[in-house]
Amino acid sequence: MNQSDFLPGDLATAIQHYRCCYACLSKAEEALAADNLQLAEKRMEDFKRSLDVLNRMKQRKEQKDEMDAIIAALIDRGIDVEKVVLMRNG
Repeated sequence: MNQSDFLPGDLATAIQHYRCCYACLSKAEEALAADNLQLAEKRMEDFKRSLDVLNRMKQRKEQKDEMDAIIAALIDRGIDVEKVVLMRNG
């Protein structure tokens, strides 16, 4: 897990979901070895849910980084970003 892929406020949740993914994979493997396909499928569904949460959190971080880069570029060009925000919000 790369901590820089997540917002600081999401890090604890990301760690929980990483742990959940690993546990679900392990339990799915155990269920498969025991020929319990139904339980294996349920664990894989749980894995997918946690993976989806991780993807959404990573996307949110990427969007924030992109917005920060845009703001920095505007500031470098001498644009008063606060005025732009105030004008936009009316």
